[in-house]
Amino acid sequence: MAVKKSKRGGKLGSSVDDGFGSKFDATPPGDGDMDASTLNGKKRQMPQPIQDGQKGLKKLTAAYFNFLRTSFRNTPRYQQESYINRFAQIVCIGISAVILNSFYSVLLPQIRIISLPIIVGLAWYVANKVVAPLLIKRMGSYMNDD
Repeated sequence: MAVKKSKRGGKLGSSVDDGFGSKFDATPPGDGDMDASTLNGKKRQMPQPIQDGQKGLKKLTAAYFNFLRTSFRNTPRYQQESYINRFAQIVCIGISAVILNSFYSVLLPQIRIISLPIIVGLAWYVANKVVAPLLIKRMGSYMNDD
């Protein structure tokens, strides 16, 4: 067995003679001298509970997306347009808030005070007048004809 040294200078994984002729080996089983080729050559298997958890999570997300699809298809046209409009507002205002947050520290204090309502107002206007109508037009084939 190879003798490894720790960062502090002590020996790791070596057999220690206790003075009575027997040797004490504290290395865990299967933790012998393994080279990089045996470590990289084997494909690491995930434990069964993790695989079961991943399957359960995939099943849960598939069921959730199926629920969203069926509930969107079962709503009337005006409600679908309302959902798309609200989605556009949330995305546009969120993007503008992230952009404003990136430059907020370098703005003058007087501009900081007025910039937030102006940016949010412009994002709301762009969401209602540009983004939502484009999304409604693009998703028109998936929406109800009411």
